[in-house]
Amino acid sequence: MKRLSLIIITSLVLLAGCKKYLEEEPRKQASIQTVAQLEALVDNATQFADESNGAAAASTDDYEVTKDLYKNNPNVFSTDVLQYYVISVEGIANASRDELWTGEYKKIFTANLILENIGRVTGDNATKERVKADAHFIRGYSNWVLANHYCAPYTDANMGSQGLPLKKTTDYEESLKRASLKDTYNFILSDLTEAQKVPIDDVDPRRAWRISKKAIAAFMSRFYLFTGDYAKSLEEAEKALATTKAKLVDYNTLAPGIPAIYANPADTLRYTELNSWTASKFLYWPEFYYTRFAYYSSQWFVPSSALLALYDKEYDLRYKSFMIRNGGRRMNVVSPVNYRYTIFNDGAKIPAGFTVAEVLLNKAEVQARQGNVNDAMTTVNILRRKRMSSYVAISASDKEDAIKKVLEERRREMPFAMRWYDIRRFSVNDDPADDVTVTRDFFNVTITGVDVNTPKTYTLTSKRLLVPISAVEINVSRGQIEQNTY
Repeated sequence: MKRLSLIIITSLVLLAGCKKYLEEEPRKQASIQTVAQLEALVDNATQFADESNGAAAASTDDYEVTKDLYKNNPNVFSTDVLQYYVISVEGIANASRDELWTGEYKKIFTANLILENIGRVTGDNATKERVKADAHFIRGYSNWVLANHYCAPYTDANMGSQGLPLKKTTDYEESLKRASLKDTYNFILSDLTEAQKVPIDDVDPRRAWRISKKAIAAFMSRFYLFTGDYAKSLEEAEKALATTKAKLVDYNTLAPGIPAIYANPADTLRYTELNSWTASKFLYWPEFYYTRFAYYSSQWFVPSSALLALYDKEYDLRYKSFMIRNGGRRMNVVSPVNYRYTIFNDGAKIPAGFTVAEVLLNKAEVQARQGNVNDAMTTVNILRRKRMSSYVAISASDKEDAIKKVLEERRREMPFAMRWYDIRRFSVNDDPADDVTVTRDFFNVTITGVDVNTPKTYTLTSKRLLVPISAVEINVSRGQIEQNTY
């Protein structure tokens, strides 16, 4: 019966954009009778785990498609992917779909469905409290992800700019007009405040997609780092790092995986065991406070030459294990020899949820920015001990050098998943030294294709730090959703 109920409710969620469903909502919601049914929604982990994120995958300086790579292999990179690569406005706005926008609003719909029904279902109060907290967190986190793509970066000067359409119910008639950025962040904080009422203190390693006080502290350390409240970020990082459940994985213990053997020309690509992990394993990655992945359906995160240059190629296990030389062979690319960044699920998923590694880096960055140079290096070296085959501590000469060293380590540890977010916040903080300029030396790309006879240079500007909203969504909203100004 529980399985049948989950199927009914999941079908209800997938029909969220269908007017026919919404007209029948009262009748269908009547099928939700127990808290176990709502808990089953939260425990459908694969529904919430993926963030299909074109900007994170292809719009930063972590990603690079050289002219030779494209000219020799034009069929490998879809036009949609190249719109993100050249930081297009028209191309992204006029794409047939935006999986990040749609995916996060589906999660928000599910959270609203839970919150609308939690007060009238049967079941014990403790379970109700926990499921309610999960729903508030799901909604708050999805809004944070959306705000950090489609809205201006967080600053006092931007508080009056356009935020998100704040969906607070499952009502089809609810307004889709964009709230202010200030109201968007206030709504996110209100959800997180409600989520903090969760009765569970630490991570459940068997269900790391469920919320705990430690997981919320991990998120808050990220949240306050991005809003520039370094004291609160450090305070929340310390709370999160008191976990006895989430833990760093020593990469020296990773076992070899299944190699990929090629002929004409002969080559063998060697992966770690993680590459072949399925959901039965990667959902339970021990470093997670909360399970989320940056998902890229093409399965080819193409590391840039600048990103590769940051690694110690002899001793850094992140380079040796995850930067697969000639990894383009997986995509039938023989020339030029290129790299492929892969962790889980044959390169489709990389951790984007809160991890012990990220919280350590949050803490180290705050310490560096506050001028606590030795403390910052001590913190970042805790991580490096688990990432190097031959460990040598790094040091810094002063505050500026400490910030530089920590941010380099952050990029080595979390390429693609966090770089888009970091570039945005660096652009508006009070430290010009960390600003990032992203340029593309490529060809003229339109919404219909690529002209390899016309070279063109593209630059990520401050306005383009806002991802365009899909014209499909704007049209469906009947003009309520307004596009960003470019």
